[in-house]
Amino acid sequence: MKVKFILLYPMKIFNKTIKLKSKGEMDFIDLTDEAIEFVRESKIKDGLLTVHSKHTTMAIRVNESEKGIRHDMREFVKRLAPKDVYYHHNDLEIRTENLVCDKDASDCINGHSHCIHFLMGSSESIPVIGGNLALGQWQRIFALELDCSRDREIIMLLMGE
Repeated sequence: MKVKFILLYPMKIFNKTIKLKSKGEMDFIDLTDEAIEFVRESKIKDGLLTVHSKHTTMAIRVNESEKGIRHDMREFVKRLAPKDVYYHHNDLEIRTENLVCDKDASDCINGHSHCIHFLMGSSESIPVIGGNLALGQWQRIFALELDCSRDREIIMLLMGE
């Protein structure tokens, strides 16, 4: 089956790179206000905002901003992917790919962070309706650091009319 799309209105596309430094493992960085301002400045009325992490140990998630949830998530991650079990990624005697550290550097010992990232993901997409992000009452957009303190880049891509 062949599908044909007809664009009735020209679509606008905006992007923004956010540079930040995380504080450390399980740092929740709230990007919501920055996303709201980005949408407002764009004047997009209806569309889609994608927030994407360029890193394999920083996830982007939408959830509630409440200290109990953040505490529960930190404890859940410890149980789900404990640091003190064997990960092939951490075995620098056998690992030969993507090394940017020496054999004594702790920044390569982050197999647990990569495993959690596989479950969480790199991006979230949020509808824009009537010039506003279609977030629920308690929803916030978070960059979630899964490793140690690092310089990070987050991409916001907004498409719409």
